[in-house]
Amino acid sequence: QAQVPKCLHPDWDRGDQPGLRPLRDPLAMAAITCTGDAASEVDSAQPQLSREATELGDGAGDSHSHAQAGGQTLEKSEGTAGGSSELPLEKKVRVALIALFSAVGSTLFGLDIGYIGPIIESLSFKEDIAHTDGLIPSSTEGLIVSLFSIGAIFTAFPVISSYFLDQWGRKVSIMIGSAIFIIGSLVQLTAWSDAQLLVGRFIAGMSIGLLSSVIVLYQSEVAPANLRGALSTLYQLGITFGILLAAFIDQMVVDRNEGWRFVMGIICLPALFLIVGMVFLPRSPRWLVQQGRREDALRVLMTIRTETDAVKEEEDIFQEIERSRLEGEPAWSELFRGRCARLLVLGIALQTLQQLVGMNAFMYFGPKIFKSIGFSKNLFTTINNFVNFLSTFPAVMLADRAGRRSLMLWSSVGMTVACALMGLMGLLFVTQEDAGEGEDAWVVSNHSAGWVIAISAFFFVFNFAFGFGPIVWVYCAEIFPLRYRARCLGVTTVANWVGNFLIAQFTPMLLQGIQFNTFFVFGFFCLVGGFLSAWLPETKGVPLENIQDLFDDKGLFRSSATAPARPAAV
Repeated sequence: QAQVPKCLHPDWDRGDQPGLRPLRDPLAMAAITCTGDAASEVDSAQPQLSREATELGDGAGDSHSHAQAGGQTLEKSEGTAGGSSELPLEKKVRVALIALFSAVGSTLFGLDIGYIGPIIESLSFKEDIAHTDGLIPSSTEGLIVSLFSIGAIFTAFPVISSYFLDQWGRKVSIMIGSAIFIIGSLVQLTAWSDAQLLVGRFIAGMSIGLLSSVIVLYQSEVAPANLRGALSTLYQLGITFGILLAAFIDQMVVDRNEGWRFVMGIICLPALFLIVGMVFLPRSPRWLVQQGRREDALRVLMTIRTETDAVKEEEDIFQEIERSRLEGEPAWSELFRGRCARLLVLGIALQTLQQLVGMNAFMYFGPKIFKSIGFSKNLFTTINNFVNFLSTFPAVMLADRAGRRSLMLWSSVGMTVACALMGLMGLLFVTQEDAGEGEDAWVVSNHSAGWVIAISAFFFVFNFAFGFGPIVWVYCAEIFPLRYRARCLGVTTVANWVGNFLIAQFTPMLLQGIQFNTFFVFGFFCLVGGFLSAWLPETKGVPLENIQDLFDDKGLFRSSATAPARPAAV
């Protein structure tokens, strides 16, 4: 078999013509890029390459067949029999570390979720901010919590988030989000009034809105197809770890004099760490190709893919972007037409359901249930945070084995069962009594029923953490065309934050008004999530550029199918 000339090898670099890159067609590439001795090598290799192309191709003599011929030599040199080459261990480790480090951004999200509850209850905080040693007015407490969500909605709004993602890039957007987080934390740290604290909460929310839009996108774009699910679930793992870490930090310092200010300072450290570390991480290869920097994109892909896969993926990305450019700059109205609109509705439905299943309601209601059966609220919080964190690991391990669809389906089934049990036990054995000071207490008349309710709460958290919690983010980061991806992710992220805000506001009203029937409402949305999950096509192991084809045979998508569909990459 003829040796492939060095100028045809993906690693070959023309120092005198840095703008040129290896082409998919070895013969065409040789004609353009080889000179001198290299050209002689091509002349001697060309007959053999042509014979291989004839044997492997369909006889039409097109450039795709020649590319297959040249590619076979490279694949055999790596010990593969065709298809995507096995990624070497060192490159697997590298891409995993990139995804893991970027997940520090979602840890900031978890920290912000976890620290605020104990801080609001601390005496030092009440004296410094509310200037009282009693209860903070419920209106002020509500604003402190909800302004964070409003800030997140603002920067997750697609006009804002897509500007950062498309103009500044995924990597720099993570750094900007981390810097905004530090600013928001410092504003809160130095606050002596509720007005300044509220400004700080809004700024901190802005940082998380941007980070929640970019991190899963960045992880999915640097990950190879066969690892994309596992590496993207690290986003949710970072959130649960942040919540757990915040509980530990609060436990250590929040009850000290000015302890809440120490908490604000401590949580700045991972944000600073992320800014510095991101300097050394690569940019998204898809964003680089989008900016016309194909050489830089190929250079990045060479460090996280095999040589043949890197060349092929860069070319696939380029072809997708070229098709988009021929169609012109996308208008916002395009998001609401044709297939993109249907995918957008699907993404909004998934993100909204992730909130409507009632995870936040369980976080709110759990401490009361534990108190009613003789346990402390702190014990519930500790156990709940550990269950939430540890239960995310199955998603990391199974996302690329069991698949996204299966995890979301079984997660929905488990959450439905938990909601049904809690609703039934509550209707039969729980009553609401006046505890004084304008508060209501839940009383469980049957001790065993109380344990069933408490265990059901943990079972719900377990099912949410391995399925609907992380996988919805993974799925939404995969399904949109590159041309619209940043904008569509912005819209779906806003949907998630709007749902987050509504659940936080209306859960107490539901529990007050319809009591344990609230959990039948959440169970209904869990059931809807199960039916939707059963309908979804499986995306595990499919290159991002080919995921669109999976919807061609799905109802409501057939009329927007491309004809003919692009062949799936091997």
